Amino acid sequence: MTTARKNSSKVLLLVDDARLYAPIYAELGKRHYNVLVAEDDVMRTVFDEVPHLIIIDEDYRNGQGRKIAHEIKRDIVLKYIPIILIASHPERDKLSDSSEIDAYFKKGQAIQKLVVCAKEALAENYNELDLNPLTHLPGNRSCVLRIERVILSKKLFAVCYIDLSNLSAFNATYGDARGDQVIIRLGEILQESVKRMGTRDDFLGHVGGDDFILVTHPDLAESLSEEIIRHFDEAVPNFYDAHDRKNGYILMKNVKGELVQCPIMSVSIAIVHNYFVALTEVSEVSQVARELKNYMKQLPGSCFMKDRRHVIRNTKENTVLPTENNQKKTGAASSADKEEKFEKFIGEILKNKRIRTRYQPIIDLKTKRVTGYEALTSGTTNDTFSEPVTLFTMGRESGKIRELDQLCVEFALKNGQALPSDKKLFLNLNHETLIDPKFMRNLFSAKGSIGFKNIVIEVTEQSILRSFEKIRDALYELKSQGVSVAIDDVGGGAVSLRDVAVLKPDYIKFDRSLIRQIDTNITKQQIVLSMILFANGIKAQTTAEGIETKEEYETVLMCGVDLGQGYYFARPGPPFPEVLSANGD
Repeated sequence: MTTARKNSSKVLLLVDDARLYAPIYAELGKRHYNVLVAEDDVMRTVFDEVPHLIIIDEDYRNGQGRKIAHEIKRDIVLKYIPIILIASHPERDKLSDSSEIDAYFKKGQAIQKLVVCAKEALAENYNELDLNPLTHLPGNRSCVLRIERVILSKKLFAVCYIDLSNLSAFNATYGDARGDQVIIRLGEILQESVKRMGTRDDFLGHVGGDDFILVTHPDLAESLSEEIIRHFDEAVPNFYDAHDRKNGYILMKNVKGELVQCPIMSVSIAIVHNYFVALTEVSEVSQVARELKNYMKQLPGSCFMKDRRHVIRNTKENTVLPTENNQKKTGAASSADKEEKFEKFIGEILKNKRIRTRYQPIIDLKTKRVTGYEALTSGTTNDTFSEPVTLFTMGRESGKIRELDQLCVEFALKNGQALPSDKKLFLNLNHETLIDPKFMRNLFSAKGSIGFKNIVIEVTEQSILRSFEKIRDALYELKSQGVSVAIDDVGGGAVSLRDVAVLKPDYIKFDRSLIRQIDTNITKQQIVLSMILFANGIKAQTTAEGIETKEEYETVLMCGVDLGQGYYFARPGPPFPEVLSANGD
C-alpha cells in the first residue's frame, strides 16, 4: 500500500495510466486528501483501508475497472463507499449501470472538475463506514446514522435488532475467543440471509458485542428473521462440546454457588417499523426495541417479535401471543427538532449525572504488572444510547461535548481516589474540550489525592487532525503541569508520523483493529514493528489495545510492545478490576 499526504478523507485511486494518474494525484494532493493506491488484491485493499471514496478508471487493469466497481457495489458492506467511474462515454454508461455507480467523470475534461466531483461525493457520503474489527460490518456510528437517514426519508422501513441469549454463560465456560467465533458466525449468517432474501438497499450493521441491526422493508422483516433464526439454530450446537450439545445445556454455578442449567444459545430479533405509526427519532426506535427484547427474554429458544402486529411468533414452540400497540407521535423531525431533542437528552444526563465509569487495567507486558487504568464512560441504561460512541455523538450534536467531557473526568477522578501512587490514570478528552482554556482551567478540580504525574490525557488521531496547532499548544501546556500525553488509535493513518513526533507523546496506543488477530497477520506485525522503532526514537511507550487471546498477547510481546490492555487481561469494571491473565495463562 502506498500513501500520500494524510487527511481525514481517504481516496483510493485505481488508475494505472500514468498520463491520467499523475494529474489526478497532483490535484488531490493539493487538497491534502489521503491518496491510497492498491497493490495486487483490490478487494482486500478496500476491506483493509475502508476508503471514503474510490476513483476508478474503466481501463484500469486491462479494462477491468468497471467490473471491479460493480463487484464493490454488490458487496453488502462495501456498497456504501461512493465510487466515481472515469469513462469515455458516461452518458451511455448511466443507462446501463443500473444506478450502481455514484458518479461519472468523462475522460478529456479538466481534472479540476473531477476534484469537484470527488468533493461532492464525499459530502454526500452520509454513512461513513466504521467497520467493527470482529465482523468487518459497519459499526455503531454507522448504525445510528443509517437509522436517522431512513427516519428522515419518510419511507417505510423496519429496523431489526438482533442479539444472542446465553452468550455470557457460553463465554464463562468456553472463553471469550470461542464466543467471538459465535458472533462472527452470526454476522456471516446475517450477510448470507440478506444476500439471499434482501434487497440492494438493505443495511446490516454490528452495533457491538453480540448486537446487530438490519434495516430493511417491513414486508421483508419477518421472512428475513425466520431465515436468520433457522440458520443460526442449525449452526450454534456445533460450537458446544459433545457432552453439552447432547444435554442441550451447560451446567454451571450461579452467583449463589448453586448449579443451574444454561440453555444452548438462541437469537432474538425485535422488529421495529413505521408501517402504521410514524417514528420520528432514533430514541423511539431504540425504546420500542428494548420493550420487545425484554418481553422476548421470557420465551424459550430463538424467536422474533414485530411491533404493533399483535403477534409474537416463536419458531420452536409455534406460540402466538398478544402484544401492546404502542402509540407514537406522527410527523417527521426537522434538523432543529433533532438538535433540540439531543440537547434535552444530554441535558438530562448532565443534570442528573447519569453516567457510569469503568476502569480497565493496562499491563506491563514484560513484568506482567499493572501500570495504570483507562477510565471508560458509558450511560447508565443498557441500550444503544449508553454506548460511548452514541453518547458522545449526541453530546457533540447538542453542543454539550465539553460539559460531557468535564462530567466524565470528574467521575473518573472522584471514583478513582484509591488509585495507587505508582499507577497512571488514563483519561480521554475530545478536541473541543482540549483547546478550550475555560474548561481546561478547572478540568482537574476533582483530582483530590491523584497527582498530575499520575494523569495521562488521551487524544485520538482524528482530534489532532482537526486542530493540530491548538492541540499541540494544549498538550504542551498539560505536559508543563506534569500530565502525560497519549495518542490513541494510532494505525488508522489519519495523522503523519512527523506530526506525532512534534506532539512528543509519552504513550502511543495502537488501534485495536491493528491488534485483532495479529498473530495470524504478518503485515500487521510488520506495521507494529515499524511503529515501535518510531516510538523508541521519540522516547514514547507503546500500548496494544484490544488484546483478547493468548496468541495476540504472545505476538505483541514478541514484537516488543511495552504495554497492553484488553479482555484477555480484564474487562472494565469498578475501581479497580483484578487482572485475570497477568501470568499469560
